[in-house]
Amino acid sequence: MLNSVAKASYVNNHNITNGGDNPSPVNQKNENVHVKTIAQSINDGYLTGLYRITGVIVKIAKNGEPYVSIRLSDSTGDVHAVIWPERKPLDWNPPYRNSMNTCVYASGSVNYFTSCNKNPAEKKPTIVIDEIRLATENELHEAPALTTLPRLYCPNKDVFDKLISTARELESPPLKRFVCRVLNQDQVFQRFLQAPASTKYHHSYPGGLLEHSVEVACIINNIELYRSPNEKELAIVGGLLHDIGKVRSYNNYGSMSLNGKLTDHNAQTLEICAEALKELDSDNYNLAETLRHIWTCSSPGSRYGRPTKFAIGHVVATADRISAEFGNENAAFASASTHQNLARLGQLEYCRLA
Repeated sequence: MLNSVAKASYVNNHNITNGGDNPSPVNQKNENVHVKTIAQSINDGYLTGLYRITGVIVKIAKNGEPYVSIRLSDSTGDVHAVIWPERKPLDWNPPYRNSMNTCVYASGSVNYFTSCNKNPAEKKPTIVIDEIRLATENELHEAPALTTLPRLYCPNKDVFDKLISTARELESPPLKRFVCRVLNQDQVFQRFLQAPASTKYHHSYPGGLLEHSVEVACIINNIELYRSPNEKELAIVGGLLHDIGKVRSYNNYGSMSLNGKLTDHNAQTLEICAEALKELDSDNYNLAETLRHIWTCSSPGSRYGRPTKFAIGHVVATADRISAEFGNENAAFASASTHQNLARLGQLEYCRLA
């Protein structure tokens, strides 16, 4: 690590600050950005696209010059990248402080370096950055759904891939934008990928909340009684995000947080989705109102919910119970012997005959 003098020198000489005179490009429009995923870029030999910074540190090269080492992530994986001093960006404050999970546009060549303390045969790709800057709102809006969601953060990669495909298969532009806006929030996406769905019952392990949410969406997707594709997708979105409030209910250790003890997660769901619901109001007011109703109507454990007025409200509640019951049964039998037919989970008892 750099000492304070070296850090100050590097920051001043290379414009690594959070302020500065350079205008922020967040709202500027770039019409000619070619977007590739990390997986595609490694195969093609050149990276160019939208990514999140999921690791950043300043290091010292062999020649004594400091450089920035970062990890770039997207929905297909992650890759190590370096910003050499001579390739510093001119129009953006490079990653140094408060840049974790920042969305950026980056481009650079794929190189393979051999570390002195590693097996020469174990060469891993490293991106030598040519350009890096903050991603614009327009770029993020036009990118494939959830493209910057870090696959790195999710314990269950198969479930993560199902989340991405579920979002991208939505045909309703307002609903797809809504899901992306909710899940791309800085204080939401990482916890949604990592949090449990409960502390003692169903899906009570890291990544359990995502697994439960995707299961609910899949159950809803397999029903064929909807009156229209729009009604089906509305139910899928309602199911996928029905427990999003739980990202505030548990701490990083999987225990109930103070917020979870004081506030019902259904109320937190509305708060987390508030800005996205406001935007959805402008796109399609009926969609927004239906989601608000689904998330506040009667649900397991809810004391004050209103009875649902929509069939899809019952669909979401039923799919939620189905996923939870199978999760409870799996948890009950997790420590049971092979020949055991009965198992308990708290006050619940389950039976398996096959």
